[in-house]
Amino acid sequence: MSIDLTALDKILLHLKDNWHHRNDKEYPVSITQKGISEATGLRLSHVPRTLKTLAERELVKDIKGHVKGEKRRYKSYFLTDKGLAEVKSVLEHIKGQTVSYDGKEMQVSEILAKEKTICILPLMLTLAGEASQVISYQCKMAGPIPSIEGFVNREAELENLGQMLEKSQSKITIIYGSQGYGTSTLASKFLDLNNSKWSAAWVPMHNSFPAFKKEMEKTLCQLIPDIELELERPEELAAQLDNKKIILVMDNYFEATDDLVEYLTGFIAAIKEIEGFNLLVTARENTPSYERFYTIMDIHDGTVNEVHIRGLDIEHCQEILGVPDIDPEAMKRLYMFTMGKPPTLKLLAREDVEAMKQHTKFSPEEIKLMLYLKGQTNNKIN
Repeated sequence: MSIDLTALDKILLHLKDNWHHRNDKEYPVSITQKGISEATGLRLSHVPRTLKTLAERELVKDIKGHVKGEKRRYKSYFLTDKGLAEVKSVLEHIKGQTVSYDGKEMQVSEILAKEKTICILPLMLTLAGEASQVISYQCKMAGPIPSIEGFVNREAELENLGQMLEKSQSKITIIYGSQGYGTSTLASKFLDLNNSKWSAAWVPMHNSFPAFKKEMEKTLCQLIPDIELELERPEELAAQLDNKKIILVMDNYFEATDDLVEYLTGFIAAIKEIEGFNLLVTARENTPSYERFYTIMDIHDGTVNEVHIRGLDIEHCQEILGVPDIDPEAMKRLYMFTMGKPPTLKLLAREDVEAMKQHTKFSPEEIKLMLYLKGQTNNKIN
């Protein structure tokens, strides 16, 4: 016995899973026609017709905007208030049905309570016997997650990060790197590689506990809107995150106050007691020891994993620059200038002089020299 889902039902459920993206400045691929097709298993050619039907019933609206990883603007789709009410009615109807699950008859409402899933559609497709039709699915992503456009290399670091999800005792990973070495982009790439199974909450760090708490609440409420978060005590927050399949990223940890360090120390202890949750922290390499909120024993027992990154090698720097025939000596000088820092290389690749003046420490003369070196190709020399 299984549930029946129409094409309309599938799209409504999928857009409910992506309701939290309505205020994003940059939309995910998952709410474009292509993303809807991949998530629901509907043919791409059938999606526009179904969306048109939903729009005519005033259940869905489209907005043309920027999509992550894409250069041009695409139509993205969202539920209207009427559509949100409709999908809630659909869910209430489905919850009352009885299906075969794990070898026994269960109501869908019981299954939802047991699985504690954040993304509804994949489970509904499984209960409808259609999970195999789905190509991929984007779980929920909340917060200002950086773009991974132009990401290269870091295979060893990504493999190291993957251990966090493979080992049950591993709960926290800290990515250490000097400013400009791409710790945030590495974390973003890791989330992108695992977004079919894990949702993500991206929290920019603040150096005081009140500011950090406010940022945490704003981000986590996008993923788990149906509960009132308890953030005052770390063990209470950890209990609410138990089995939620969330990777929480605390980005750019540096210069924390004593009350924040104390809170995170308690959070580390509490995380050890829960499952289905992981913490990923990006931090400066020179973070002082008194600001580190874990002990050597946390590393020894496998709870905490440290990943240290350096600048890219010269070959991958050249790949980012996009000049395959650059003069080798010019490339060596550019490598010494940039120290293999991906953000600097990307600005140089775009020849964005104003951004380089604003975001790097190079003088106008040094920037002019680097642009000159970038233009020195073997073709020009020969």
